[in-house]
Amino acid sequence: MQTKYETVTIFIKRRNKRRKQLFKKYRMILRICAFMLSASLLLFGIGTDTYAKTNAKKENKSDQSTECSYKNKEKIYLDKNWKYADHAKITSGYAVFYKAKKNRKNIIVGINAGHGTSNVGSKKTLCHPDGSKKVTGGTTKAGSTEAIAVSGGMTFRDGTKESTVTLKMAKILRKKLLAEGYDVLMIRTGKDVQLDNVARTVICNNVADIHIALHWDGDGLKYDKGCFYIGVPDKLKTMKPVKNHWEQHEALGNALIKGLKKHKVKINGKGRMAIDLTQTSYSTIPSVDMELGNQASDHSDEALEKLADGLTAGVKKFAKKYL
Repeated sequence: MQTKYETVTIFIKRRNKRRKQLFKKYRMILRICAFMLSASLLLFGIGTDTYAKTNAKKENKSDQSTECSYKNKEKIYLDKNWKYADHAKITSGYAVFYKAKKNRKNIIVGINAGHGTSNVGSKKTLCHPDGSKKVTGGTTKAGSTEAIAVSGGMTFRDGTKESTVTLKMAKILRKKLLAEGYDVLMIRTGKDVQLDNVARTVICNNVADIHIALHWDGDGLKYDKGCFYIGVPDKLKTMKPVKNHWEQHEALGNALIKGLKKHKVKINGKGRMAIDLTQTSYSTIPSVDMELGNQASDHSDEALEKLADGLTAGVKKFAKKYL
């Protein structure tokens, strides 16, 4: 039988035990609360920092979109100090810069209306910056080290000169790109521009973000074979500056073909043909020669509008991913 003293002692021990258990329980709850509070503060800090960085990026992009060193309709001549400028032979002409009026994306698209240079005569330029031989045929045969500075282009089956159609195409494309917020560098704005293929490419290299040359293929066929871009031959992919940029050229070409497909434009095969070109041999920005058909293709206003819609869609697709 327990004495009164023993009973009180047991009671006190049990009470102290319960207090210790409650204390441990409350201490655990406090630790959990403290952890949750710390985590909340940390997450809030990260969220705030991310929000700030995102806003800063948006503000910076907004600031950039209003910045441009060129004025609307400014004439841009070849700078003799630009890389490869000394390789050009016809250089007295100029390109014209057009600035988008609204929703500017701070991206300059170089539009090169193929051909359209008079009095070329026997002037030639190196096919490659290093003087090596062409690896494929084309306007200039394989194995050549020099090419005609600017070829005259072909004539459509209805008698229209290719240079006339490429200029018309360039103007329609310019209008659509400007409406989308892209600035445009027009290499040729009239019937004639005194800039050879090297000069045109070097100007684009130093002013534009991408370079699109517009052409129709003079293949002699009596039917419209569809559009394609000129890809870089494998043998050129180790040559400077091609080795540092050929993947960009291919990505731009692919994006433009996808844009044309989206607008139900006829595509030739897989939309690509590998040819050794002066343009891509000298390009240091994403650059592509687009062949928008051949001498049998429809070049009516309606057809050119459709092509321009497709090219614009391709530019948007490329810019969204790479620029």
